[in-house]
Amino acid sequence: VALTLGVLCLALALLRPKPCIESSNCLALLRESAPATLNVGAVCGLTTVLLHEVASLFLHYRSAKPLSEIVEGVMDVFLPSGLLCVTFAILLAENVILLLESPAYLIHNPGHEVGLRGNKPVFTVIYMEWLINVPLLILLVGHCALGRTMRQVSGALIVTNVYIMVAWSSYFVVGNVLRWTLVCLSFAMYGWASLEMGQWTLDWRRENREGVHDGRLRPLLCIGLIFIFGIYGIIFLFSQLGMLTSFQERAWFTCMNIGAKLAMSMAFAGIRSGEHHELLVDMLVNMHLPFQRQTAASKGTGAALIDGESDKHREAALKSEVGRRQSRSGKGHRQAERCRDRDA
Repeated sequence: VALTLGVLCLALALLRPKPCIESSNCLALLRESAPATLNVGAVCGLTTVLLHEVASLFLHYRSAKPLSEIVEGVMDVFLPSGLLCVTFAILLAENVILLLESPAYLIHNPGHEVGLRGNKPVFTVIYMEWLINVPLLILLVGHCALGRTMRQVSGALIVTNVYIMVAWSSYFVVGNVLRWTLVCLSFAMYGWASLEMGQWTLDWRRENREGVHDGRLRPLLCIGLIFIFGIYGIIFLFSQLGMLTSFQERAWFTCMNIGAKLAMSMAFAGIRSGEHHELLVDMLVNMHLPFQRQTAASKGTGAALIDGESDKHREAALKSEVGRRQSRSGKGHRQAERCRDRDA
């Protein structure tokens, strides 16, 4: 955080970008590239998603709080949900700002022709959102999904924030050589951060050779995030080359911002489901109780209805899952011996 703030302050002090509101030409270009429908739809959709995430987090937390002293680690599953709520809230604030009558204080004028891009406004508010939300996405993938420590995640996180600032700074420097040097530097830093994130996936796979319930989703989530960051880079490069209008640039970034967060939310819904499955099976493995068949008595006739085949199937499935867990962890020999004695 300190390094990111330091780079941001240094860039603002050296470049001193002028707000778009101070230039009539920039304001005219901004109005042409800012149809209200673009961000109105984003605000409506993001408000709905944010309310859903907050309500889901609150209800799950309230139901799990009584178990916090009984089941170890049950409260850790709420960290991803909390981070997702923060990302959606910040993204919603960005789109609300762009809907205001005078958002040009957070949109800057390059002050000169930026190569093939011309004198189009720079949407600084979008880069500010990235400086907050991109580290949260990396934290979600690296720490929450792949179980990396904060020390392991910090390298890619810091480098990513730095290359975001470098890419933003390239709009305001004078001279093609210096500008394209900054562009190349930002892509080189993206490559290094991507390799670092790819290593997280390899390490996680080595540590989970026996597989887990959602063993494919977690590494695919990391690879998908690298791919999404690459698409952002392509849009940025097309903007530098003048291949996108201001409206197209803003529309692409807005859609990518929303799509990336929604994809992350859906992926963690699957991960949470897997974690609940793992937690339930762990509790069953550690129970020191014999298997019991369920019986139901008919109130009208008093006849007992016992579905023996169904009970056997459930018992066999549970034994299979317990055996798989015990073979993975190397523990639970007493439970296995108890099952064999009972079967005998």
